[in-house]
Amino acid sequence: MRSRSLAAIGALIAFAIAGCSNPTGPAGDYGSVAGVVSDAKTGTPIAGAHVCIFFVECQDTLADGTYKISTVPSDPAGMVESITASAPGYITATLQVHISSGQQTPANFALTHT
Repeated sequence: MRSRSLAAIGALIAFAIAGCSNPTGPAGDYGSVAGVVSDAKTGTPIAGAHVCIFFVECQDTLADGTYKISTVPSDPAGMVESITASAPGYITATLQVHISSGQQTPANFALTHT
């Protein structure tokens, strides 16, 4: 019985690994969103700001305040996604963006100090 369980676990792991080996990403209609998070008063980029698209992915900005979230499911006509940016000492900001298949949507944030 134990060897049968181990064989089943091995098969599941092999299946999971095979499903993760697609270097082009998931199949389907996807776009991306990218931009810069900066200080609203000075325009200085904010490194380490946290940018999230609800139910998709979160990412921290790089040293130059930039971020890019790839493989975001595209939206039907008339639908938008909420994307937020937050950083310690700043008020969280939210933008509404429409994600189009195969396109990169710009979303820049200017955060205000608390």
